[in-house]
Amino acid sequence: MAANTNLFTDKETTNWVKASIALNVAKQGLTNFLDTQLQNVHAVVGRSCRNCPIEKLIPCPTNPYCNRKKLNYCPFHKSQKPQLCPACDHVKQNIILQHRNNGPSWRNTRAENWAQDYWEIGKCFLPPDGYSSVCSVQESYFNGVISIMLNCLHFQTCLSSSCLSPSPPDKKCPLEKIIQFKKSRV
Repeated sequence: MAANTNLFTDKETTNWVKASIALNVAKQGLTNFLDTQLQNVHAVVGRSCRNCPIEKLIPCPTNPYCNRKKLNYCPFHKSQKPQLCPACDHVKQNIILQHRNNGPSWRNTRAENWAQDYWEIGKCFLPPDGYSSVCSVQESYFNGVISIMLNCLHFQTCLSSSCLSPSPPDKKCPLEKIIQFKKSRV
């Protein structure tokens, strides 16, 4: 218990707390902007039919979603065969065109909700896993907010190019220390 008494006198700990607060403030500041711009993206990509799950819109096998260890079973597609739906395929293609790396996160999204929920389209621009149950920009972490802004080409029209192509990381930055630490443990 005595070790906790010096927690906030340690300069590095204080810097981590400040960085955490700064990330929360930055995320809150970007939330309304991102929310509005995702509505604009939603209008651009179009409307789906509301009936097609994502598993029926992408062929099997599609890396990295399909992991066929057994010959006739795909855990992602779960025996659903892809089908041609012009409306949903059009939306899917527009999402791919809007994605900076042509690699949307299909596992995060529910295609059945593309027609009425702009956030479901926004989830295609998030990191590949871990966001399927996040229901809004407000529930997302700072990493999610920034990922959408970096991965969705629409934001090139809203932000300066220096925001979208950041300078090399600062080795003294506390966040870079965490990133390097995580990489060294893998």
